[in-house]
Amino acid sequence: MNSPDVFVRILGSVREHLATRPVAAGIASVAVAVNSIEGEHATVHLHSLELPELAGALLGWADTLTEITASAWRPPPGDRVHLSVSGQLDDGLAVTVYGGVAYVETMFGADLAPGGRHSVALGVLRGWATNGGAVAA
Repeated sequence: MNSPDVFVRILGSVREHLATRPVAAGIASVAVAVNSIEGEHATVHLHSLELPELAGALLGWADTLTEITASAWRPPPGDRVHLSVSGQLDDGLAVTVYGGVAYVETMFGADLAPGGRHSVALGVLRGWATNGGAVAA
């Protein structure tokens, strides 16, 4: 069993990160997980945004993390896509930041089936952020 001190420490790590590296996007929630699979992990859910704003917000977070990966996940029933960046804070804490947008086949591709996940290049996120979502994954 994990003590409350572990969760407080993890939340403190996220708080410190935000205090020293402010990001522009609004945060809807922060979840903390400690388990044998992921170890210590924080998940930051961003407020709802349109694709260009979400891509820009995720790039803003990516600029503050190390060991970055980005992905798109289309949860069932398939009308939304969760875009995320994952990486590490300065203290090594694993963090995933995500937000959801409407699924548009021409943007995300027909091969992103409900329940499917694809990696996304940071360059594609940049294209979505700067071209109003006019770049396909």
